[in-house]
Amino acid sequence: MRRIITLVILSTVINFSTFCQCISELGLWNNNANFIIEYYQDRVITSTTSGIEFINVTSSSSPTPSGSLGNPANFPLAIEVETDYAYFGGGMTGYFMISDISDINFPSQIGITYNISGTAYDIAIDGNYAFMPTNSDTLYSIDITDKTAPIVAGKLDLGSFPKGVVVSGNYAFIGTNLGLKVVDVSDPTNMNIVTSFGGGYADIAPDFTNNRIFVSKTGNGFDAIDISNPTNPVGIFQGTGAASSGKLVLKNNYIFQLGGGVNVFEVSLSAATFLCSYNSTFTGQINSVTAKDSVFYVSTVNALHVLALGNGTSGLEVFDISPQIALSPNPTNEFIKLTNLVDFSRVTIFDYTGKVVYQSSLNADDSKVIGVLHLQKGSYLVEVENSIGKQCLKFIKY
Repeated sequence: MRRIITLVILSTVINFSTFCQCISELGLWNNNANFIIEYYQDRVITSTTSGIEFINVTSSSSPTPSGSLGNPANFPLAIEVETDYAYFGGGMTGYFMISDISDINFPSQIGITYNISGTAYDIAIDGNYAFMPTNSDTLYSIDITDKTAPIVAGKLDLGSFPKGVVVSGNYAFIGTNLGLKVVDVSDPTNMNIVTSFGGGYADIAPDFTNNRIFVSKTGNGFDAIDISNPTNPVGIFQGTGAASSGKLVLKNNYIFQLGGGVNVFEVSLSAATFLCSYNSTFTGQINSVTAKDSVFYVSTVNALHVLALGNGTSGLEVFDISPQIALSPNPTNEFIKLTNLVDFSRVTIFDYTGKVVYQSSLNADDSKVIGVLHLQKGSYLVEVENSIGKQCLKFIKY
């Protein structure tokens, strides 16, 4: 038995003594209150209580409002953008609105229908139709051939509370509390449910290139689901880590998901790897996330945060400095020992949310012992810096 435990610990040291990717904040726009957001052409379209704001994020450090639209009733809780048009679904008051954003600095409302019941949380555009589920357990199909006069073409009782929606070919996929609903939308005036998969789902991030979707779970994390045969969806793998359970987006093989902050996963064709979390500068309710590339955006009720996924937790670059720092024991309960520290000036320990739990300057000593008995069980990030960069390591406290 002792031999087996030793092998597991050695494996953990190898796996965790690597460079790590973390999140840093580049800038923020203070405003109360903010809700759903969507990135488009160096703008973050932001739903607020005072109107729909278009935030210029060309400068990540200084996001600035550049245009706005009035809320037609209550603020929208669904936004979708396609080419020169933005589509909005009403929050608390049912509506579907179309805006011309061909001049991104001067957006204008051009069409709206109030023939909608309930709050919308997502919209999917497919050709001349928009598909929008609401919390009245209804999926609406809306004819948008004439952008100035959208018309409800059909509606379908889903029998469960829906949030996310995507459309691929003749099928819409809707995340609901009673499972993933697959709906035949080949005739938008006569939609029907063809199958249901799983349970406890909400938001959806599509990856149609690989015939799959990522669906957030109301419990924790997300499921990757193969939709190559839409009438028979198949689970591929799950993503779990931190307190992830909310809205999610996919960008460049990374999933950004809300839940106790924002959580980042790297996804391959067969697995998801939890990388890190961040919430150290967030205050109030966390509402939405959208991504440009490695730069992404999170709205809280009090601010729009501009964040970056990169190596380490600050603006320093990471260099492969030799000899590489070593950390042991790992996992640990009482202490960690860092060696090969000559020429390094500072060590910082972060918990999984990005909160600093320890920081100290380093002398010219080759090693340092840090007590961790007081820390809660979980994963931690150790960042060691010098004048040209940093190295990052992870350890587990049991």
